[in-house]
Amino acid sequence: MDGMQDTASEHDEASESPTALPPSLLSTSYIPGRGACEACRSRKIRCNRESPCSQCRRAKLECVQVSIRPREKRARILLTPQYEKKIDIIDDRLRDVTKLLQNLTVHLSANTSPSNPLKDASMQDTVMPGRTISFGYSASPETSVGPAVEGESSLSAHSVFVNDFVQNVVKTDSLQGSTPEIRETLDALSQVVSASKRQLEEFETAYPRATSVPRPQPQRFELPPIHKVVPLVRLAKSQRLAGTGWVYEFITMQSFGDRCLDVYFSNDRSHSDSIIVNAGLYSLCYDYARLIQAPSDEKEEYSAYSRLCRENLETGLANLPLHLSASSDAIAALLFGTFYCMELSKPTLCWTLSSKASELCQTLGYHRAVPTKNETQEGARYNLFLFWTTYFVDKSLSLRLGRASTIPDWDISIDLPSAPGPDRQPVLAYFALWIRSARCQGNIYEMLYSPDSIKQPDSVRQSRVEFLVSSLQQLEKDTVETNKKWFSIAKEASGEDLMDFFAVSDDILRLSLLTHVYRAGPRAPNSPTTFSSDCINAARATLEKHHDVMAIIRKTDNIYFQTYVHWTLLFAPFVPFIVIFCHVIETQDHTDLAQLHAFITSIQAAPSVSEPAARMHSLFQVLHNVAARYVEYRNSATHKGQSKGMTQFDNHLATLGFPHAGICQNDWQQRQQAGSSEIEAMHNLEAGESANAINPLLWLGNGMQLEDWFYINQESMELLQGLDVDSVF
Repeated sequence: MDGMQDTASEHDEASESPTALPPSLLSTSYIPGRGACEACRSRKIRCNRESPCSQCRRAKLECVQVSIRPREKRARILLTPQYEKKIDIIDDRLRDVTKLLQNLTVHLSANTSPSNPLKDASMQDTVMPGRTISFGYSASPETSVGPAVEGESSLSAHSVFVNDFVQNVVKTDSLQGSTPEIRETLDALSQVVSASKRQLEEFETAYPRATSVPRPQPQRFELPPIHKVVPLVRLAKSQRLAGTGWVYEFITMQSFGDRCLDVYFSNDRSHSDSIIVNAGLYSLCYDYARLIQAPSDEKEEYSAYSRLCRENLETGLANLPLHLSASSDAIAALLFGTFYCMELSKPTLCWTLSSKASELCQTLGYHRAVPTKNETQEGARYNLFLFWTTYFVDKSLSLRLGRASTIPDWDISIDLPSAPGPDRQPVLAYFALWIRSARCQGNIYEMLYSPDSIKQPDSVRQSRVEFLVSSLQQLEKDTVETNKKWFSIAKEASGEDLMDFFAVSDDILRLSLLTHVYRAGPRAPNSPTTFSSDCINAARATLEKHHDVMAIIRKTDNIYFQTYVHWTLLFAPFVPFIVIFCHVIETQDHTDLAQLHAFITSIQAAPSVSEPAARMHSLFQVLHNVAARYVEYRNSATHKGQSKGMTQFDNHLATLGFPHAGICQNDWQQRQQAGSSEIEAMHNLEAGESANAINPLLWLGNGMQLEDWFYINQESMELLQGLDVDSVF
């Protein structure tokens, strides 16, 4: 009994213990981790898992047990940025492989003699290679988004005319009962014409024998944090952040914020989108750091973001392929690059980008008044905005570089932009004025400074001068009317200082263009000076208005000085300074000489803006020094009654091609004394042949040639500045 009680008490204690085990498992022969033996498993009875188990001992069977194999631990894969990058690379390579296979299909179908052209055309419509970001080149260009538009002289236009003509003939009563064979032939003609209209631009411009080179992997840019970008875009869209970048006009026409989200979070973003976003963010971050009242550390942060986006932008522009897709996105990207290069004062690079944008605009037919199917009203308005922006840059650079425009006015069938309705943005009202100003710039080069225009007789050139003067005067009147309607609204939206700066700088550009026009006019027969009084007055008015804009720039802590230098003084050759300089040389006018000095003093900071600005300042500084020395020499020679030293100075000026008092006075006396037609004929000959030798400033129609002339004659310039008055006289 006592033993039984002891056993029971032990059992109770074991049951109450949190780690208690069944009695069968308390045996010393129990082996944990083993399963049921084979005999119990086959007989499907309970096994106590001892060795041997109780069931096998009772049945006197061999107890064979199988150990349970522990589950192996598998390595856990962590989705680190390294793995994500590898996945993206694999995805991009798969996309490239798919595109290569699609291109291979197109090339194979193109090299095979087609038995049915309609079937081949339909195959071309279905094979559309995917869009990838690439900075390399391939055998075929990127896919065109819009259909190529050809002019009325093209074979496609004639084919459409023939098809319409035949179809109209068929509809007449005399051919209503035509045979099925005729109807099938006419249907085949219509299908051929339709297929040719649907033909892909890629198939037309591909090089059939070129070896396809795998494109390099798209470069992934580092961008500013998205939570820093979103507030900037909202500020710009609400016009509480207003600057001079093209992104502010772009925002009024497109959803820049959605494009930013695509670039930040989409793996299928295009090269054009990357350029657009980086260019836009560069302007926004740069303007925020300059214009917004914020702590210095925040300004420095956004300045760093602007530098980051600028590096991305330049990298993207430097890797643009020759064959770009004919799409509005590609045009917008080129325009962003164009305006960026203009801010760097790189007109040649700017011309390269704008010429490509001009080509794509004309390829897509943006310059033609032809309705496009499936195009929304907003889409059509945006396409017109892109075309006229391209037109603005093209015509402006035509005068700046002395090159023929790539968009002739006689090839444009759409109307010029007009003032928008009350529901539109005020910037579009001034956009229409900028387009008309650019048209004047293009006409000035074409009518007065192009090689053909220089050959024209004086009567033709004078009529062209009058036409251009009338155009600029009408532009001034329209500007006044636009300001009456929109200036106060624009001030509320963009700020008073910015709008005042735009208004005055536009006046300066218009007066500078007016000086350009008068300068190229034929010289009056009895004029004692090289330039007409109208030209001199326009140049004086330009220099006086310059001080008005400098007052605004100083008021705003010089934040608009760089824009003024690049978009006004360098945008079109600033000839008013040249005209006044020549007038000082001819007349020794001290008031005009003081104007030159005041202008030079006001732009002392120009060398810090850019290298072209530094060259402009250096040129004007040297010209002012020459004018000052010449006036000083003249006064000394007159006072001392000596002409030997003055003759030496005049010879130096003649070597450089400057008009000086001696030449102009002798020429004027000749004209006063000679009343015969012989002198007039001599004058006409000089206008055509000798103008270059007497006065190169008459034929140097753009800033690039003027700079070249200056540096070629720099030694003579330095000699003029170094002459000592006392040593000569």
